[in-house]
Amino acid sequence: MLTKFPSYYVMSSNTEIGKTVFSTGISIAAVREELRLLYLKPVQTGFPLDTDSSFVKNYNPSDFIITKTIFSMSKPVSPHRAMPVDFNIDGNMDSYHFLDKKMITIIEEEIHLSKSQFVLIEGSGGAASPSLQGQLQCDVFRKFRLPVIFVADAKLGGISTSISTISLLEAKGFEVVCILLFEGKDENYIFLQKYYKNKFPVFLFKNIVDVQNLNFDSLMKRPLDFWYQENEEKFSEVFHHLMSYHVSKIEMINEQIELAKKNIWWPFTQHGNQGEAQFIDSAFEDDIYFVDIKNHQSKNILTERHYDATASWWTQGIGHASPRLTQAAAAAAGRYGHVMFPGNIHEPVVKLTEKLLNTVGKGWAHRVFFSDNGSTAVEVALKMAFRKAIGIKDNDNINSQKNIFILGLKDSYHGDTHAAMDATSENTFKKHEHWYNPRGYWLDYPAIYFKNKKYYVAMPDSFLDESLSDFFTIEVNSVYELFSEKRLETNLANIYINNIENHMKFIENAPFLIGALIIEPVIQGAGGMKFVDPLYQKILIRECKKRKIPIIFDEVFTGFWRLGKASASQLLDEKPDISCFAKLLTGGLLPLSVTLSGEEFFQAFNGDSLSSALLHGHSYSAHPVGCAVALEAIDETRVSKNFLKETNSLEINWNTEIINEISTLSNIANVICLGTLFAFELNDVDADYNSKRGYKIISEIKRLSIDVRPLGNVIYILSGFNTSSYILKSILEKILSILKKEQ
Repeated sequence: MLTKFPSYYVMSSNTEIGKTVFSTGISIAAVREELRLLYLKPVQTGFPLDTDSSFVKNYNPSDFIITKTIFSMSKPVSPHRAMPVDFNIDGNMDSYHFLDKKMITIIEEEIHLSKSQFVLIEGSGGAASPSLQGQLQCDVFRKFRLPVIFVADAKLGGISTSISTISLLEAKGFEVVCILLFEGKDENYIFLQKYYKNKFPVFLFKNIVDVQNLNFDSLMKRPLDFWYQENEEKFSEVFHHLMSYHVSKIEMINEQIELAKKNIWWPFTQHGNQGEAQFIDSAFEDDIYFVDIKNHQSKNILTERHYDATASWWTQGIGHASPRLTQAAAAAAGRYGHVMFPGNIHEPVVKLTEKLLNTVGKGWAHRVFFSDNGSTAVEVALKMAFRKAIGIKDNDNINSQKNIFILGLKDSYHGDTHAAMDATSENTFKKHEHWYNPRGYWLDYPAIYFKNKKYYVAMPDSFLDESLSDFFTIEVNSVYELFSEKRLETNLANIYINNIENHMKFIENAPFLIGALIIEPVIQGAGGMKFVDPLYQKILIRECKKRKIPIIFDEVFTGFWRLGKASASQLLDEKPDISCFAKLLTGGLLPLSVTLSGEEFFQAFNGDSLSSALLHGHSYSAHPVGCAVALEAIDETRVSKNFLKETNSLEINWNTEIINEISTLSNIANVICLGTLFAFELNDVDADYNSKRGYKIISEIKRLSIDVRPLGNVIYILSGFNTSSYILKSILEKILSILKKEQ
């Protein structure tokens, strides 16, 4: 969080190191410069015998300083132990789960409303000491990510504890701006100054030698007045460093925004229409923190917290900056860095392979191929499928002389590399690409619509005759009944079978070969969040299996519980031959993808000649950091707040009443709500990526601190795996209000 005036955390590795003494000295320096200062102590234990706010005010009684304590508890122990005593909690603390959040909310309000020009927030104990609820203090304070004034330990052993704590803070995303410490008899400062020489300054203060008893009562008699006078110049130096750091931070942001205009080339962005770059200060849990200096000059807080409704291009689920994922990444990076993969293994890749075969690949997959992103995972899948279906390319073979096509659905998207593009039908993504050469046979498909509180099947024109309507009403009590096997016994199933069989008859006599069926199961993501009728996909898959056409599932979007289940194949209850995963695989922390297959596809490449092997690879294939993070991401997903262990699924509590009401609006063509996905389609004659229908609505939604990015006339929200029903309801209420105004 960036504030208009300098705001800092004061942290250390332990208690009784001098945080309050140094906070007082900084406050005196600020008042000497005639600046108003706010000192906040979020948690105070040992009250009233020990109170840091009173200490600061006692040594700095000026009207220019305000000191406040948010939570005070009498027992002089760690907050997580003191809190149950003061609140008379016996055993179960679940009903007090809100206290840490309440504390953070109060801090934010204090900064927002303050008329001070400098803010100090002093932690309790060490940075890794427990909070009121037993979380690490640094994890609780991470939401704001204010810069840190670190008070190092001058005693024997203090070098180790100080460096360890600073490393922890940096791994959590904090910026340490300086170190303060006493000279100490062990001269820790000499090593720390050398160790952090090129990072930040280490300010040295004279020892407090004349005061033998440093308990609270004795210190309140102001025996340190002379010490503060003696160190006045040093505190002034610290204060000016803190002021300078704050000013340079704001200048740096403005400079980087200007540099971005000149040098950065964004993906999927028409720069001719792009406004000024949004500067992201940080991201945490479900939120992104944007800095907006120009529009917030009159406010104390220069950052805006936005709900990450796009899940940062579909990568997020657990939430940003997960401490578990960060630690897993650091541990693997420290152990391996990066190592070459072909012919080698390492612990994270073996464990991840096993876990993948027991989750998204359970019951069908036997091999895992690692690559770097979803598009390349798809290209690998195509190579696997073609080798198994067609065999090794041989110019003397009649089949090698035919074009190899894929069978797919219109509106599909599999990535931006050329083979992945060629595996999709023509659309806005490819119309200006010189090398784009569509090689496929693409089917119209029936889609599920939710409109006026009812589910419909929207039939494409190619399905219709005089006896068929373009919309079929489906009587179901929940969206999950759309996946029922009972639907295979309906007249609609017969219509689908006849349509697919007609296509298959044409393909059998076509001058090309079908190398694979490739589909995005259930939801076609980038194509506009199209909900393909599960019944149609089930029948299509089964008809392809009858003809021994390999089945590829592109689960780059849908995989790893995006739609509630570990994979969309589990929703369909249909097993692919090959499947591609990325995005949520690493919990959104870094790129990694996998292509899973059955053993027979592996054997199609197995032999003695290198030329017949699967010759596809990446320098960072199966990088240990990504594998370690992916392992942790799967485990953390399974303990997320919305995860049900009994069914191994996510249950996102979308508010059905609001969704039903949205479906009745005249400007809404369709609503989708499945798993973490909520999407709505605006009525528009230009229903594709060129649609400008939603510009005003998008602008209004963003103004309400929800960061969205449309897919043409389709606007979507992706819930996090830990997002509360309260937050989701609030988001839906805001969207409903905007849509009503725009009818």
